[in-house]
Amino acid sequence: MLKLVMFIGLFVISEMLIAFLFAITAQLFYKRIGFDFRSIIKGVIERLFLLIALVNGYAHALTFFSALKLATRLKHEEKAENVDKYNDYYLIGNLVSVIFAIIYVYIWQNSDNMVYLISK
Repeated sequence: MLKLVMFIGLFVISEMLIAFLFAITAQLFYKRIGFDFRSIIKGVIERLFLLIALVNGYAHALTFFSALKLATRLKHEEKAENVDKYNDYYLIGNLVSVIFAIIYVYIWQNSDNMVYLISK
């Protein structure tokens, strides 16, 4: 139970940090100020999907995730002068999401050691 509580706490805190990171990135690429809560929720759901799939051994979910993201990207229209900026922002966002999902899986799989050390 302690493992789950610690992990949920870590997940919530790191997701807040990721939202802040993406807000800064959006300001750099698009000159947007503030948080886009719709995008934040989508990102949390994406990372949660990847976390659950990878923890349960479904590594091929990464392929499914990539196909969904590609289908979403193909439908998106952007002004000609902003295409490169959007592509960079999109790529960075997806890579950060996948990297954090893999980090979450690693922490989940190795958290028994941390719980043991804390409970001593």
